[in-house]
Amino acid sequence: MEDALRETFYCDYTHPEIQKQADDIADKVEDAHAIAEKSFLFVRDDIPFGFDLYKRKASETLIRGFGSCWNKALLLTALLRCNKIPAHFGSIPMKRTFFSPVLGRLTMLMNHPFNHCATHAYINDEWIILDSVLDQKTYDTFFKPACVDWGIDWNGKDNCRLYTESVLGPMEVYHDIDGAVVNKTGNKEMPELIASLMNNHLNKKIWKKADIQIK
Repeated sequence: MEDALRETFYCDYTHPEIQKQADDIADKVEDAHAIAEKSFLFVRDDIPFGFDLYKRKASETLIRGFGSCWNKALLLTALLRCNKIPAHFGSIPMKRTFFSPVLGRLTMLMNHPFNHCATHAYINDEWIILDSVLDQKTYDTFFKPACVDWGIDWNGKDNCRLYTESVLGPMEVYHDIDGAVVNKTGNKEMPELIASLMNNHLNKKIWKKADIQIK
């Protein structure tokens, strides 16, 4: 359990911005379960979905104000650990078509399987999967019209799992967060300059369609 509370280079929860946000979330809330719910909702909706590089610290994602599954899962892990709630960064193997409502044919450029990232949190004496990647606007714009058979809400007790029709295996928990980030959780990424240019292009299109304003 000790490793689920440890700070690392990428899970840098003593960064002032992470600490401030974690304190705001925990303000006037004593119950760990309520803190976990508020943390989940903050990362889900206040940090909208947007493509970004793998090698981002949790604090960088918070400051930039958007992130992909790996960025948002890491940020949620950091916020939970900052509030003394054990949490791990992990990934779930998926069919690469899981993101086709957003990317369309570009999904063919993704890994297959693709290791989709989420958070594994210890709440109410059990480990629960929390997937905070899709904010409400992105979900409503791209996935809800596709009539997916899952939602993005967490009922506070069970796993919050997205893309259930595309899951190919169990979650892998990374006890070495930094190693997982550097290894891009086993996925491939274009050279950083090209990836950044493509991410910016895709994000502009996604945010315009979903009416998302990045702070």
